[in-house]
Amino acid sequence: MLSVIFLITNVYANNVNLAFGKFATQSSTYPHYTDPLASKAVDGNTSGYFWDASTTHTKKQQGAWWQVDLEEIQTIGQIIIYNRTDCCKGRLNNYKVIVSTEENFNAITYEQKFRSIPNPKIVIDLGVNGKQGRFVKIQLLGNNYLSLAEVQIIATENSCNIKKKIRSFSEIDVSSMFNDFSGLQNAPLFPNFYAFAAINDDGTITAWGDASSGGSNAPSDNDYIKIYSNIKAFAALKYDGSIIAWGDVDYGGSDAPIDNGYIKIYSNENTFVAIKNNGSITAWGNDDYGKVSDAPTGKGYLKVYSNSYAFAAIKNDGSITVWGKSYFGGLNAPTDSGYINIYSTDGAFAALKSDGSISVWGSGIIDKHLPTDSGYIKIYSNHVAFVALHIDGSIKVFTGSWAGFHENSTNNNYIKIYSTEFAFAALKTDGSIKVWGETSYGGGADAPTDSGYIDIYSTGGAFAAIKPDGSIKAWGCSVCGGLHAPKDNGYIKIYSTGSAFAAIKLDGTISSWGGLNHKGANAPDDKGYIDIYSTIDDFIAIKPDGSTKTW
Repeated sequence: MLSVIFLITNVYANNVNLAFGKFATQSSTYPHYTDPLASKAVDGNTSGYFWDASTTHTKKQQGAWWQVDLEEIQTIGQIIIYNRTDCCKGRLNNYKVIVSTEENFNAITYEQKFRSIPNPKIVIDLGVNGKQGRFVKIQLLGNNYLSLAEVQIIATENSCNIKKKIRSFSEIDVSSMFNDFSGLQNAPLFPNFYAFAAINDDGTITAWGDASSGGSNAPSDNDYIKIYSNIKAFAALKYDGSIIAWGDVDYGGSDAPIDNGYIKIYSNENTFVAIKNNGSITAWGNDDYGKVSDAPTGKGYLKVYSNSYAFAAIKNDGSITVWGKSYFGGLNAPTDSGYINIYSTDGAFAALKSDGSISVWGSGIIDKHLPTDSGYIKIYSNHVAFVALHIDGSIKVFTGSWAGFHENSTNNNYIKIYSTEFAFAALKTDGSIKVWGETSYGGGADAPTDSGYIDIYSTGGAFAAIKPDGSIKAWGCSVCGGLHAPKDNGYIKIYSTGSAFAAIKLDGTISSWGGLNHKGANAPDDKGYIDIYSTIDDFIAIKPDGSTKTW
């Protein structure tokens, strides 16, 4: 079992911004739709243009102030204040900067008045040995508005209190792909199958796992806010909307766009697609799996969907543009508008309108199975088939050439549908479960026959259902988690890799099962864990103090 501890690792560097993402307050907040809160000065964005919505702004008052809590006493080497750069930079011309070890500022270690206007910034050097402090305040000496673009608190070179702690993992992991998006193909991006990446609380990135898939060579700078992925690469987004990618170059690990202003990234297995606030799109990665060169050049796109070989982008009017391999949904999309969501199998798309009608295109389409009525509220999918849930609780299965996928029901008691790669499990209002599909993937007779289940989780080939008392029943592929579920109860959530499950209790103890060579059985034997993430083969569990264990 590999143990990785992030919190207690000391870092000696004079470029670490101690204030990034920390709790900030101000004397008042000016009412404006850009929401100029105190936190805008520690968001990593140094833009001094007010309309970029990244500056603070108080009301006009005597002694207006802003301050940040560094969470513990640190040795501060520099304080860098970024001013507004538009109409109102002259407001910051008569102020003081105070450092204290106590919140009430009764233990001041530094205080200095300033008359010059930061243009666009002022660097306050606190000396080689720095000043001890936990709270830093900037306060006007007169009656005016206080507005700041960014405040950076830089540690001294020999500081030993800088502790990296994981703030967030990549947006989607393997467990999330299987369990959070109505089918593994419906996730807005593919998880990295072979490596982990996480953003630390100082905005830096730590990556580990398979080196060629992004487990090494992560960017060394900071200010990152989100990490996205496909199966062998990562792409990280900064506050200014710029993107850095790393990992397998054939999967988009290089050639990310060099401009900024992007707000979100999507992917399929091999290709990334980034979207800007104006709805323009840039794609990079493997041209054979998404036709990067065919990505739309217009603006106004709201969201991007994908299957393994193509992309579909939807506009505000509900019209759809597609690109990628034509046979797999990169061609023949509906030409009308009014669509509100798009779902995917491996090689097809199904689009849902606000009236509940459905249009389908791509591979494996069997016309006689397609729904022609309306009233559907959601579509679920597995690798080759779609299932639509009607507002009356009935279900309709369509596409897919295997007889096991042609199971439909006029029963109106279904509330949610789950899937493995080639089977479905539908949950009824009484907590009973109906399964169909490939027997070896969870669609067989070994499914539970009792009722009272409240949720179902899946790997690639098995299901695990949980009851209100936290007891678990698993079925499906024996080496994919279909056997050896824990016999006790008290579990609150189940996670998965491609072939194993891990269940966590309220006290943070973990049981796991499944996996080739029984790898899923090697869960940590201590407690206190609060969350679990996964790649295709490995779990990583995290504690509140940032320590983790991988198995």
